[in-house]
Amino acid sequence: MAKASPPNPDGSPSDTERLQKYFRAAKIGKISVPATIVDREGNIVTIYLPNILSPSRVNFVNSATKDLRNLLLRTITSSSAQNLSWRSQGFVVPEEGGEFGAGRITVSPAYFMQRHERLQDSMVTSASYGSVEVQHWLSALSTTEFFWNAITAASAPDLFEAGATAISRIVQGLQESDKPVSAPISNWPSIFSGLEIIANRTTLSHRDTGGSASLFDLLISLGSGHEAKLVLADVGAELDYYPGTMTLISGKVLQHSIGPWGKGERLVIAHFMKDKIHSRVEVPRPAFPRQAFFLKMVGKEGKGRKW
Repeated sequence: MAKASPPNPDGSPSDTERLQKYFRAAKIGKISVPATIVDREGNIVTIYLPNILSPSRVNFVNSATKDLRNLLLRTITSSSAQNLSWRSQGFVVPEEGGEFGAGRITVSPAYFMQRHERLQDSMVTSASYGSVEVQHWLSALSTTEFFWNAITAASAPDLFEAGATAISRIVQGLQESDKPVSAPISNWPSIFSGLEIIANRTTLSHRDTGGSASLFDLLISLGSGHEAKLVLADVGAELDYYPGTMTLISGKVLQHSIGPWGKGERLVIAHFMKDKIHSRVEVPRPAFPRQAFFLKMVGKEGKGRKW
């Protein structure tokens, strides 16, 4: 459901490489401590929170997600399929299936069907939302999702407000609709309008085009024993992406990728908001979080480091 700029697996020049002909490339390097990445105007485009989730929280979410193992495995399309999307490639199935299997499940209470994305078109609920297994998973994670909502509110307050308002209007609109829904929409626990559960997949460098620049994605890195890295090619950054890491990122602005992670199993829950869905329920795009706002809160306005 999420559109993305196509990656370049064939070695052709990427957007980043083309931009480097005209602009000096940033080279931030390796990051393993809490950090923000800020543009020249003071807009925050990435908020990086490593190890913010306790081991017990990670274990709890891992345990709940193991129940989706068979559903995830069934989403893997045969590699012989024609016109296979890059999003359906790169899966590494562990020996005997591992703890999580491999695959991806997109869950959303409301989205536009492909080629039916006009503002007058009807919103529909993802087929996965009605799955008994997915509903049990959402119920188990409700408290954790509220925690993630709270972190989003503290880190990007305008994003939180836009997401919460949109979800409230989506729920109201679907409840007033005469179209049946597969599960109670009011039980949706997140301020993001969609979640994607991704197990054991490498991800080619890409930008997400389904949102807007200020509609950040929230990436929750889970799994066990892996040493994944989140690479932001545009700014030359490599972020440790170990289990327990949360990252808020402008996925439409920054190319991002995850390569081979070595040992262990990689699991991520990617939260996203769709620009057209927000337009459909008349919620304007939020402002970027600003570096100055946070520096003022800690009494250090004007002292932030500029890359």
